[in-house]
Amino acid sequence: MAIGNKDAGRSEGSFLVKATHKTLAGFVAALLLVALGVVLSLWTFRQIEEAAAVRKHTFAVITDANRFLSALTDAETGQRGYLLTGDESFLEPYLANRDSLSGRLQDLRRLTLLPAAQKYLDAVAPLTEAKLAEMSQSIELRRQQGMPAALALVRSGQGKSLMDSIQSEMLGFIETEENLLAQREAEFQSEMRRMFSLIVAATLLALLFAIAFAWLIHRQTQQRFKDLLHLETRNLLEIQEGMKRQLQQANIALGDREEKAGGDA
Repeated sequence: MAIGNKDAGRSEGSFLVKATHKTLAGFVAALLLVALGVVLSLWTFRQIEEAAAVRKHTFAVITDANRFLSALTDAETGQRGYLLTGDESFLEPYLANRDSLSGRLQDLRRLTLLPAAQKYLDAVAPLTEAKLAEMSQSIELRRQQGMPAALALVRSGQGKSLMDSIQSEMLGFIETEENLLAQREAEFQSEMRRMFSLIVAATLLALLFAIAFAWLIHRQTQQRFKDLLHLETRNLLEIQEGMKRQLQQANIALGDREEKAGGDA
């Protein structure tokens, strides 16, 4: 009986060691899954932040480009108003925007990072200088020689041709920036789809792992019960065999005493 109890204790100890190792392995695997989830989350937030920064930057560039065109248009409107009326107050938009146009172009150069977009700005710079020179010349003609001389310069179409060229180049610049934004948006959407696939895969993996781990624990528990039941059954059989042998020995001893008592009589 002592041997059986010893075997049972040894088996139970072995089971506990194995169960501890498997539990530790499961814990480590769970930590790895959690770490993977944290990494994926951080990467997702980083991608979202970068996409938002790119979107904000591109919108700022496009907004400044439109402001440049608006300032140039306001300057031309003020010039035309003065040429038609001779009223110096009409020159206020022209004077307010004339000196800022060069600085606006420099700001656009600093903001844009695309060589293709820089090429449009390279073309716009001399056109803008020429347009400003044409407006200044027409204003001086109006002051010195009167409206007919100024209007003759306007009718030549030089100013309109310069304005059309500037608008065409700036629209190309804006389109280039918008295409970049669309491209980055598409890349961002692709990354998000890839991230979603990774999250789904990680979730399924975690679910499968949890099911497998639960099944393993259940199987180990059932096996432990079977082993313990087997050991207890074997112990009971050994005890029964021991009692049977003791009973047989007692019967033999009793028979020997009876024979001895009969011989003495």
